Amino acid sequence: MEYVGEHLWAANLGRGLTALAFTMALLSTVAYYLKGDDWKRLGRISFRVHAISLFGLIGTLFFIMANHYFEFDYVWKHTSLDLPARYLFSAFWEGQEGSFLLWMFWNAVLGYILTYSAKAFEGPVVGVFAAVQAFLVSMILGVYVGDMHIGYSPFILVRELQDNIGLPWTQFSDYLTRFPNFADGSGLNPLLQNYWMTIHPPTLFLGFASTLVPFSYAISGLLRKDYKTWINSALIWSFFSVGILGVGILMGGAWAYEALSFGGFWAWDPVENTSLVPWLTMAAGAHLLLVQRNKGGVIPSALFMLILTFLLVLYSTFLTRSGVLGDSSVHAFVDLGLSGQLLIYLLFFTIGSIALLLFRYKGLPKKEKEDRMDSREFWMFIGALTLLISGLQITLSTSYPVFNQLFGPEGFIHLYDQDKVLSDPIEHYNAIQVPFAIIIVLLIGVGQFLSYHRTSTKMFFQRQVLTLVLTTVLTGLSAWALGMWNPMYILLLWTSYYAIVGNLEFLIRWAKGSWNVAGSTVAHVGFGLIIAGALVSNANKDIISQNKTFIHEEFPANENLLIHQGDTVQ
Repeated sequence: MEYVGEHLWAANLGRGLTALAFTMALLSTVAYYLKGDDWKRLGRISFRVHAISLFGLIGTLFFIMANHYFEFDYVWKHTSLDLPARYLFSAFWEGQEGSFLLWMFWNAVLGYILTYSAKAFEGPVVGVFAAVQAFLVSMILGVYVGDMHIGYSPFILVRELQDNIGLPWTQFSDYLTRFPNFADGSGLNPLLQNYWMTIHPPTLFLGFASTLVPFSYAISGLLRKDYKTWINSALIWSFFSVGILGVGILMGGAWAYEALSFGGFWAWDPVENTSLVPWLTMAAGAHLLLVQRNKGGVIPSALFMLILTFLLVLYSTFLTRSGVLGDSSVHAFVDLGLSGQLLIYLLFFTIGSIALLLFRYKGLPKKEKEDRMDSREFWMFIGALTLLISGLQITLSTSYPVFNQLFGPEGFIHLYDQDKVLSDPIEHYNAIQVPFAIIIVLLIGVGQFLSYHRTSTKMFFQRQVLTLVLTTVLTGLSAWALGMWNPMYILLLWTSYYAIVGNLEFLIRWAKGSWNVAGSTVAHVGFGLIIAGALVSNANKDIISQNKTFIHEEFPANENLLIHQGDTVQ
């Protein structure tokens, strides 16, 4: 039957470009793995064709969304005729398929750059990129092998959905005009119709994509038994990742503050946590690479952190897209039945990378002697270890839904009779994470005054006098003005001020404004300001009322209440 009004050309183009992108990613992976200039050239060309085809299918999806082709399931679910054009981008990445494409877009851009910049490491580095892209494109293939479907295509028509096949309305060739359901789409979730949602997801996914670059360099170094020549390149990309991912997380907090109204910009939501933990481990890995470049001896730890960061990104993908979080997160995607595919994706790179690290471990260069306790490298390592432990605690608590499905009352292995849940997530995480924050911010302040190898004790304390005095005075005045007398919060505020004042004083008085230290100093001041600002804004919140009943009989008394501007209540 030939249906009237359907734009099958767009469906065929999108599916064809998806198949081409998948094929080229696989070909690039194989070609880069094989040795020789001809294979390397084929791998490079294949990856660039993959990138171009990916850009083409993204453009096709934007086109059908902008033109409101509601016969497409993705367009019908995420757009509507009255959706402002400025929110088309938000609608694009509202669903799983669009957010996968956003992730692939940034991977393709970074991979394309690396085909020029990686030079001697192009083969293994871009080869890893191509392998990751092949797995990601498989998530939107939308093909069936028997009863098993591989991926979920954004170009599937509503009438092609499994639940709709054979229904009476599909027998009408003019169903698009006959049935009013296709006159308009469901529209974008009102909570996502916010300017932050046009810039937060692309920034966050650029951060996620950037973690793949240090991971690829780490894998390349292990494959080649080269633990030196790639350090500088990986170091630059690592700090780029820390910066971009950090900005993306802050943007998400700003959106949550405006749109979710749960009392602040951070509620320790599981999806929020899964974006924070890779940032923590990447910050640890970047600083260990800095130690490795300047002092050496920490390459095993640095490799582990870089690998772990990307694996945590994959784990966060599994948590947020598999449906395992259920109703425990306001951010989680609806399950598309891809949990098995996501698990294979996670296990493939986890087992492969960890096995490679263990296989090469004996040959990794290690410290000839332990670091002195008065050296910068010792305390940078302690800071990295603290970030790792902090991230592990967040991951374990966030993974309660996973543990429940594995070991709970209905789990594969029945180890306990009642699901583990956090009755008060904010109190739970704050009680554990505030001490970690105190340690990290304190080290940020102390670290600038330490030297590699050995630090003069006399000079160290001489440089601290003004910082300590100013920090203590500022803390006392702030605590008095805010009426904040919680000892743990006061200590965190003191360390935050210490990091801010100490880094500024070091830059102005001792480093004389040197550009060599300006970047790290400004970043550390910024981090101290973020911690201090978060503490001040949340330390003494006064909840006026949590009563949402009797507003209107049709309004459910749920935890979150959505009120449209201009609505009236009778």
